Amino acid sequence: MKKALWVVCVLALGRVYAVESKGDSSVQWLPGGIGIHAGITGVGGHLAWKLPTKARLVLRLGGTYLGYKKTLELDLGDSSIVELRPDFVIGLVQTSLKWHPFRRGAFFVTGGVGYTWRPDIRLEMTAKTLLELGGIQMKPEEFGTIQLGVRWSPIVGYAGFGFGRSIPRRRFGMGVEMGCYYLGSPKVDMEFEGFLETTTLAEQTPLIERNMRGYRFLPNLQLVFTYSLFKKPLRP
Repeated sequence: MKKALWVVCVLALGRVYAVESKGDSSVQWLPGGIGIHAGITGVGGHLAWKLPTKARLVLRLGGTYLGYKKTLELDLGDSSIVELRPDFVIGLVQTSLKWHPFRRGAFFVTGGVGYTWRPDIRLEMTAKTLLELGGIQMKPEEFGTIQLGVRWSPIVGYAGFGFGRSIPRRRFGMGVEMGCYYLGSPKVDMEFEGFLETTTLAEQTPLIERNMRGYRFLPNLQLVFTYSLFKKPLRP
């Protein structure tokens, strides 16, 4: 899957180069703009190429990263404290195509495909003190370790819209983009060491996955800051 994504990127860039070699000197093999973005799916950057078409198309190639691994302590009352160790990462490499339907407007729609090398979220839970659960006392070693994980497909689709130019008409530009990633159906992983080993909770995994079928989408909202690499950039 990862190889397929890179093939798409290479073919798209090769198309730009091929048209340039036929005599269109206005088309550059080098990107016409660079940008950085920050939003609810993380921070990242991208390169942008103006495609040699009348449809005002721009090709983008970039990446986004967001991570959170801070250990947390949760007080359950009666001096019962559990320790949570989340492992949450969004690491995404993405290629997308922007279309500006209006010649003089900055509005655009976009679609693309991406690859994430960590398509999951993980959580580990242990007891830090003696636990009081429904009148039952449980030592930390008896509670054991609970490991939970949810996985999605490493190949994701994307669609969105916004305002702003990846290759601004002036040196600097700014925009906003809203969209949604399609992640596929989630898969649940559960591992227990301790009192939960004696339960049938692990057998309920198929039921939990069916109840989570609606969690296939990841919304995206981000601010984008762009910079034109040329004094007179091509106008999409």
